[in-house]
Amino acid sequence: MVLKKSSAKKKINNKDNAEKINVSGYYSIIMFLVLLLIDRFTKIWALTLNKNIDYGIVAFSYIINTGAGFSIFQNQNVLLAWIAVIALGLIIYFYNSFPRTGFLLITAGIIGNLLDRLMYGYVIDFINFKIWPVFNAADSFIVIGVIVTIIIWWRKDKLESKSEKNTPKPKGRQKSVIIVKPSKKTNTQKNRKVKGTKRK
Repeated sequence: MVLKKSSAKKKINNKDNAEKINVSGYYSIIMFLVLLLIDRFTKIWALTLNKNIDYGIVAFSYIINTGAGFSIFQNQNVLLAWIAVIALGLIIYFYNSFPRTGFLLITAGIIGNLLDRLMYGYVIDFINFKIWPVFNAADSFIVIGVIVTIIIWWRKDKLESKSEKNTPKPKGRQKSVIIVKPSKKTNTQKNRKVKGTKRK
């Protein structure tokens, strides 16, 4: 009866774990698609901008970016597309090392800009804070994803170092002292020797 109950509990726990994995998997897919749609729709909206819309702190204007961030690697679309593909492959390969939120943000951002390079031959930028180079939603996803990943890695490293400090260190090897008791044979032999000396 005990074995049956334990096996039944294990089956229930396995089902619960499978359901949790499925839920987290669906959540990740939905979040990834939402991020991609936000990037695509905002860029489609930017294509319709005929003039600069200025709200003081932030302005929106349609800008063609044939390079990377901060206007580097201009007119190097093919090279930057290959760099994006390689970076995406490495991130997917080391998927287990990344926190889920950071992974989704970074991959969605890379794919969003990569789609621009493949479709148009350039990246659409439209968000202008005036003190910073013009960027898009995909750029912000990548930056936020990197920041989230670094913070989570730093916290994990801190917790691991604390746990190592709290764990008691094994003491040095204690020297074992072996006590040898005299055997009965040796005692009897000594008694015989003493008796032999007395007779003389």
